[in-house]
Amino acid sequence: MRTANRTRSTTRLAGLTAAALVGGAGLAAGATALATSAAGATTACEVDYVVTSSWHGGFQADVTVTNLGDPRDGWEVSWEQAGGESISQLWNGRLTQSGADVRVADVGWNGSLATGGSASFGFVGQAAATPAVPAQFLLDGVPCTGTEPSPEPTDPTPTPSDEPTEDPDEPDEPDGATFYVDEDTQAWEAWQAASGTDRALLEKIATTPQASWVTDADAADARAAVADYTGRAAAAGATPLLAVYAIPGRDCGSHSGGGTDEAAYRSWVQEVAAGMVGEPWVVLEPDALPQLGDCDGQGDRVGMLADAARILDDGGARVYLDVGHSGWLAPSEAASRLQQVGLDHAAGFSLNVSNYQTTDAARAYGEEVSALLGGVPFVVDTSRNGNGSNGEWCNPRGRALGERPTVVDDGTHLDALLWVKLPGESDGSCNGGPAAGAWWQEIALELARNASW
Repeated sequence: MRTANRTRSTTRLAGLTAAALVGGAGLAAGATALATSAAGATTACEVDYVVTSSWHGGFQADVTVTNLGDPRDGWEVSWEQAGGESISQLWNGRLTQSGADVRVADVGWNGSLATGGSASFGFVGQAAATPAVPAQFLLDGVPCTGTEPSPEPTDPTPTPSDEPTEDPDEPDEPDGATFYVDEDTQAWEAWQAASGTDRALLEKIATTPQASWVTDADAADARAAVADYTGRAAAAGATPLLAVYAIPGRDCGSHSGGGTDEAAYRSWVQEVAAGMVGEPWVVLEPDALPQLGDCDGQGDRVGMLADAARILDDGGARVYLDVGHSGWLAPSEAASRLQQVGLDHAAGFSLNVSNYQTTDAARAYGEEVSALLGGVPFVVDTSRNGNGSNGEWCNPRGRALGERPTVVDDGTHLDALLWVKLPGESDGSCNGGPAAGAWWQEIALELARNASW
């Protein structure tokens, strides 16, 4: 996973003693009890509490606890909120809060901490003013002093590592992501309302991980939607997928026309990035590069895309710049346009978003483009390509759901197969369809019925 180069304030708490305990007699008693019962075992820890973003009335924070003592199976981190803050949503931990007293326990899979091992969790909270950093933290009731046990004498002769040395020029490899299934979609609602054969067909769509499209030109609303979706994904321990789609001159005024004003785009992207929880995968501006120069009102599109990729990357996203599909630009032209934007802040590029080219055709095309860029990774939208393309792009009939989303690790430059377009949502008012993005049950059932699975 691409590592975000964030600029943020980090408070490391070290050198604290039980006498400095903040949080009242209850926590102090807990610390004493554990210290007594744990005689013979070393409890030592260090905590990093990072406010990653803040806004009027709220903030987001990441917390990492490092065990410096003996290995432990299960943990609970506790602290007292210093400025009247409260937590509304937390992921990778089990939250208990009573007044200012906050306790976060492991969720099983992250409960084992070896000596030197770390566990992390994050949360979204409310704050009336700038969020205050807690004065100290406790691990299982014992203050985190940041003091490591004295190490055993070791042989000063270094042992060669069997681990391969990472080449900084090599593209980042994706982790084994499990993509998020969003229950707040039109497909999910249609599935829940259906019965019989229709219900079985719609289940194929509703229960498959798909992208959440960020299209609202109102920055505050876009941020709130991103925070909600990515927060729910993080709470489920899954990777969210976003399609960021508000570039000025979007779709050249066609069925999906709209987007932000030129002057507002940068601040809009900043708000989207500020709303992200965890490390989402982002498909950046579908069709923006293939349509480069095709209409007025685009402004400095190359500059805006480069800036947006940097902002989202710095916010923790894994960014893929969209460059159309195998039936659109020649591989050399696609590579040229990606080079104009630059890939310093992108993991790679995306193909076939909302289109119907076969996976084989998309992969072959992607490898050609990748080779011209020195081996850059790419992803392919397979949501509706099960029967390939008939040459139409707007609500063609006779199509089928494609392969389900998965991370790919087969020695090629393909990072993943994704569902970016939401099957069942119209491409626009063409071929008998409703407005772009509206649910069209007839074509949803057709896509599912024609699928090979």
